Amino acid sequence: MDVVGELVYPTVGLLGLYAFVSLASLVWEGIDRKLVARMQRRIGPPILQPLYDFIKLASKETIIPSTANYMFKAAPVLALATAIALLAYTPMGFTPILAGKGDVIVFIYLLTLISFFKIVGAISSGNPYAKIGAAREATVMVSREPAMMLAIFTIMWRLGKLGVPKPFSMGIFYTHNIWEIGTPMSFVGAVILLYVFTVWLASEIEVGFFNIPDAEEEIAEGLLVEYSGRYLALLKLTNAMKAFISASLVVAIFFPWGISGYLGLAGLSANVVDLLFHTLKVFALLFVVQSVFRAVTGRLKITQAVDFLWKNVFLASLVGSLLIAMEVIM
Repeated sequence: MDVVGELVYPTVGLLGLYAFVSLASLVWEGIDRKLVARMQRRIGPPILQPLYDFIKLASKETIIPSTANYMFKAAPVLALATAIALLAYTPMGFTPILAGKGDVIVFIYLLTLISFFKIVGAISSGNPYAKIGAAREATVMVSREPAMMLAIFTIMWRLGKLGVPKPFSMGIFYTHNIWEIGTPMSFVGAVILLYVFTVWLASEIEVGFFNIPDAEEEIAEGLLVEYSGRYLALLKLTNAMKAFISASLVVAIFFPWGISGYLGLAGLSANVVDLLFHTLKVFALLFVVQSVFRAVTGRLKITQAVDFLWKNVFLASLVGSLLIAMEVIM
């Protein structure tokens, strides 16, 4: 067994990626807050304010409710650990670190597991507002994921028909992409699925219409109402990383192109350049889906959000998937 190749390099790479994504996620959160403030003719906080908040929260006292059980303390740690593990399967401008040891099912499982741990932690607090937020989180999660799962499985299945050896590996987007299919129906289907993934991303990071589980003005930040100190810092960091990871999936599917090949780079330098370029694309996507969407839309009722996700987004996913698959089916 090659210990260096099998264990050391992936571990070092994952730790480096974790450090970069953590910093980039918090910086983007600051940029987002500044942009939304400018849209609303406010000055807004400093761009590095989320980083300052994280450091401040991590150093403050943590208060544990008397009604909480052991999962209240374990949930933030498990959620962050899941997000770190998810980085190993996330396309970041290059083939994921563990692309050969997992596929899209592992990615979806880990992404959903983050929300699951947040729900368990909220329920374990014993706070009624947290329980309302947990119920809302579970309802929205069940409503948003089917459209995304149908779309991504269809895309990967269709790309597999182009002769990809492992069609459901998360690295497929850097060898083949959805725009290579080339038929008019597939192009229309891809545009429809881009809409599906855009709405899914907005619901995944809970902005605009989908700021329902937290709803600060309504249920006092719901899931996070009883968290403080280092546990709140861990959850804030997990949420920021989850937004970056979710946006990375959309970028990898629809905008996978890198620039290292044009610059004649290879090896580690190529990965670094492609990662930085990928980060710029993630920021551009989040600007549209998070900043603009949050600035111009209000929160839906939970029933309205569920109806929208099933009757609009899932239906669009079904139509787009059928258009992409039509050539093979016919």
